[in-house]
Amino acid sequence: LKGYDYHNAGAYFVTICTKNRECVLDDPIVDGIINAVWQALSSWFPTIELDEFVVMPNHIHFIIWIINRTVDMSLAGVQDEGRLDGSKSHPYKIPTPTKINSTPMLGDVVGTFKSLVFKVYLDWIKANDPTRRAKFWQENYYEHIIRNDSELNAIRQYIINNPINWNNDRDNRNNPCK
Repeated sequence: LKGYDYHNAGAYFVTICTKNRECVLDDPIVDGIINAVWQALSSWFPTIELDEFVVMPNHIHFIIWIINRTVDMSLAGVQDEGRLDGSKSHPYKIPTPTKINSTPMLGDVVGTFKSLVFKVYLDWIKANDPTRRAKFWQENYYEHIIRNDSELNAIRQYIINNPINWNNDRDNRNNPCK
């Protein structure tokens, strides 16, 4: 939105698509990395709160809150590498933040999310399957500023229902209407 300050506190609806809408996110490794990075994101940005989130075969949707609050930076993001998501049950490591941003704008959060997914997946590829391709994100992303509770509830429901609606999605190779 032209002239809008994306540092502002509030809720934001974000969609990140894959390049050319390729269906690569339904791979269990990629899906697991995306979910682990999502859960770890507040380690990089202690003034955000995570809301609804879904990984679809060629895009993800989420709601993120930017909160105006004071954070004790001596404690923010201090966790063991590979354990930011609370477990070591996955075959990849989520890096520990080297820098904490307590006043992010939305683009900082989205950029870090996309970069972390790429880095963690690239590390996994190098260690396990060099035939895979790590770059799959579209360059930009879609965002919407959520302005009221009814809009927030409608967007949450949209995210929740997205997997159900995938059968009729134009990008679904198995869409019966194609």
